[in-house]
Amino acid sequence: MTFTDSATVHVVAYALWPPDISGTATHQSATAWQDALQARPHSPALASVANTRITDRLVADMDSACLAHESVVAQARGWPMACDVLPEAALLAAQLNMLCPVDHGWAFIDLVHGQFDQGQIRVSLPPDLTAQESETLRQAMLPFFTEDGISLHTVSPGRFLAHATVFKQLPCVSLERVCLRGMHALTETHQVTAQTAAQRLLRRLQNEMQMLLYTHALNDERDITINSFWVSGCGDLPTLPHRSVVLHQELREPWLHADPAAWALAWQALAEKIMQPALQQGWPLVLCSPDHALYLQALPDHALQRFIRWFKPVSLVRHLS
Repeated sequence: MTFTDSATVHVVAYALWPPDISGTATHQSATAWQDALQARPHSPALASVANTRITDRLVADMDSACLAHESVVAQARGWPMACDVLPEAALLAAQLNMLCPVDHGWAFIDLVHGQFDQGQIRVSLPPDLTAQESETLRQAMLPFFTEDGISLHTVSPGRFLAHATVFKQLPCVSLERVCLRGMHALTETHQVTAQTAAQRLLRRLQNEMQMLLYTHALNDERDITINSFWVSGCGDLPTLPHRSVVLHQELREPWLHADPAAWALAWQALAEKIMQPALQQGWPLVLCSPDHALYLQALPDHALQRFIRWFKPVSLVRHLS
């Protein structure tokens, strides 16, 4: 898909219902999401979105290092990188006017609750982490990171911008991807002997932080402990013409909580606020699930039911494969 520099690209994450919520694909699980959207009161915005055609499709590799909406955003920005080297951290640093030495790379360091099992890790973000708690943990971690030449700067509670030589073009799995699907610890999929020096350093540092955080007093008061960190967003920011790309995440929570009614309500609100205006302006609109993306363009009359059929898992498999 080719994007023009003058058009604002709107990417809506979690806008295609999940064909498999519980791990076993069933007709009932798909029907609940379809019925919830069809049950919404008639809306001119939904009808407007119905007057579209699919101009392109993306099917993400199940082993991809990022989700479909992250890949689409990178594509819309014109980033020529692979899915495991997307410079999200460098982009934020540039927006904050933060600098680092030329031989350093930027990365996100996120505090997480990790469940480890034979080298595999399932990650979740710690709920209700306050700024004070985050700073307490950053101060505890700082000597270890500093010793390895890593600078840590707070972005928000539990999230830090870091820079060091170890992050220069370091392949990473996105935080969103590992939270949703799990991954091998620090993205390493080879034997220890095949790890790069950067991967060995970060694996050692991760082990040190697990021991430090496991015994930290702050975890004594938390139901869900903070026992590790995740590295993501590495890569050098390319010099490219500015293109406006807006990622909409309002559907994320009802999608992840398997709440079709709340999802459909939020979907209609986005159709009215974002999707219909974008199509009327002739701007690119991309609807995503974790593994698929549909690129839409406004067209003359089509029935709403025709548009709804694109959301069925069977249709997705047929048209996106």
